[in-house]
Amino acid sequence: MRKYFYFILIILIVTSCRKDNPIREWFQDPPVGPVTRTIKTTVPIGYAASLVTMDMKGLKTGVFKSEKIKSTNLLYVDTETNYPYQFKDDNYGEMLVAYVQTDENTALVSVFFTDMDVNVGSFRLNNIVAFPIIYDPINDKTTAVYVSVDINIDSYSGYGLDLTSSEMNESLDKLNNERVYSTTNTDIAVAQNAWIIDVYHNGTFDDLYDDEFNIFGGQQAVSVEDFDTESSAEALQMAMIDVEFSSDCIKNPSHGYVFMQDVEVAISDNNNDIVFGHVLYEFHPLCDGDILVDVATGNFLFSIGKELDLNLY
Repeated sequence: MRKYFYFILIILIVTSCRKDNPIREWFQDPPVGPVTRTIKTTVPIGYAASLVTMDMKGLKTGVFKSEKIKSTNLLYVDTETNYPYQFKDDNYGEMLVAYVQTDENTALVSVFFTDMDVNVGSFRLNNIVAFPIIYDPINDKTTAVYVSVDINIDSYSGYGLDLTSSEMNESLDKLNNERVYSTTNTDIAVAQNAWIIDVYHNGTFDDLYDDEFNIFGGQQAVSVEDFDTESSAEALQMAMIDVEFSSDCIKNPSHGYVFMQDVEVAISDNNNDIVFGHVLYEFHPLCDGDILVDVATGNFLFSIGKELDLNLY
């Protein structure tokens, strides 16, 4: 059995040296977009959590304007001047943070951007609703826990959803509606996210620029597309472990790991493509905007050792 393994390995190595061989064409770099999208989601959540902690403690600052309406506190932030995480090609408009304080160190928070357009694939974040934040005075950190299930349906029939939990269940039933499936251009995606963002204040609440983010969590996403009978399906699972990020470098996190499993199947009249592989990414302290591929399998095998651009800045 071992002899057969070495024989196949030799064939792969030899044939991969040819520029026109089909084996080399089968291999590709693993996707980086999901990692970038997660950073672009968790960082503003962490920043908003830090703002809320400041306001709960009664600290005055020129970074935001605070207003109270009944039991809700509203914080207004001009992202052009007071938001240190302006990623590449992104437009945010004004950042609005709404929260309800539940006890001395805890609150439920929502984050809204009046004009947020995140240019990574088709990703667009309009609002993040009702995540809890907890301030830990012993360790001088604020923890935000963000859990969401997002459903997006886009087609030429004009479907587009931004759902609450109850509306989400109703809309899932509507997926059986013939009007959705009879259209020749359909894109359906379901994503589940669970992220824990620890924000370390380093003893300076009034200095948001020295906050350090620590990100843990996971995501799984399933998407199905049907464009004029050229169908595709994708299932992606991703986990982030001990990812460190700060305003010292917004090109990339300075430490941490990402594990990803990607399965894609595309079927058309002319070709069938299958992508399958695992990858272990590692962040490094060099502020160069790259992420390192430590381990990879399947279609991503030849990417081991590569540094891929996160395209954050």
